[in-house]
Amino acid sequence: MNGAAPTSRARLVAAAAVTAVGFLSWRIGLANFLFSIGLLAAIVAWRRGELRGLPLGQRVLLPVAALIATALLSAVFSLDPLASLGKLPRLVTLLLVPLAALLIDATWWRRLVVALAVSTTVLAVWGFVQYVQGADNLTQRIHGPLSHYMTYSGLLLQAVLVLVAEVAVEHRGRAWWLLPPAVLGTVAILLSLTRNAWVGLAVGLLLLAAVWRRRLLLVYPVLAVLIWLAAPRAVLDRAVSAFDLRQHANYDRVCMAISGVQMLRDHPWVGVGLDMVPRLYPLYRRDDAPRWRVPHLHNNPLQIAAERGVGGLAAYLWLLAAFFATTWRALPRLVGDARAPVAAALVAVAGISAAGLFEYNFGDAEVQYLTLILIGAGAAAAERGAT
Repeated sequence: MNGAAPTSRARLVAAAAVTAVGFLSWRIGLANFLFSIGLLAAIVAWRRGELRGLPLGQRVLLPVAALIATALLSAVFSLDPLASLGKLPRLVTLLLVPLAALLIDATWWRRLVVALAVSTTVLAVWGFVQYVQGADNLTQRIHGPLSHYMTYSGLLLQAVLVLVAEVAVEHRGRAWWLLPPAVLGTVAILLSLTRNAWVGLAVGLLLLAAVWRRRLLLVYPVLAVLIWLAAPRAVLDRAVSAFDLRQHANYDRVCMAISGVQMLRDHPWVGVGLDMVPRLYPLYRRDDAPRWRVPHLHNNPLQIAAERGVGGLAAYLWLLAAFFATTWRALPRLVGDARAPVAAALVAVAGISAAGLFEYNFGDAEVQYLTLILIGAGAAAAERGAT
């Protein structure tokens, strides 16, 4: 009996820490500390045999390993190897995929959902206060306690889609209380004026209709009209601007795409190196590009391809394909409470990936933490449902 207690505590600490990372990823320093605690506790639990035999989300593990391998190659053959090698420690965050797969079971998934409901409420209300205080325009946008509005909206996007999916798919009708936080989070996303998050929200909700009830596709246009009628003028103007290539941000993304493709052409196999894109952008910049310098290329596939070459791009796409195939194929076989975690993870990762076509959110640590946890937990839930 005395030998079993430490093992139980180690697994409990690991699961609690990984769940807390998903809850507090918007406090990145605390999330990093909790991730370290969770990783160490999981290693202890694994060595004692308590985690062996549990679902690992096996179909997503190989692409995760490929992402790590291609990043290592990119750093070694970088145009500035020392600078790129300094970015390698961040690769350890990819271990959140197997950690979440091992530790986030049905019980801990419910706790994660509750935690996301709390954090969504806090972040949304925080943003509302900022909006009332004048953060209601493109010059000054709501960002909650985070440093950037895109990080803020990316976190809210994933949390809202998880909550909405839980309300829709949870078969006993016990999740209705998640709807108010989801509504608050949706309003905050709209008020953030972040178009990539709007695209991600639309994609996630459309996929939810395919997963749950396709009759929702008839309701969505009505909902869109109601939002259009109720939204502030700044939101409407921002939505319309998405179709204007002359608009500053839109044309800037076109220029970044052209420059990124040129980087890939010049360095196709291992890319320019980790963290080298912003340093080299001025050399590849179009003459009429709005900005001389950019932090990244505002597109997940393009940024990863330019930075890590075709191998890195293939690994990233493989990870998404493996996750979507695993969760989508599992859904028809799942019933009851086993269905909700898979559906929620599926629509949330689809939404943030769609948003990632217009923003490099896979490189945003706060957003990436929650994404990786959802990938691991969703893949493992699908694996458990298939057995």
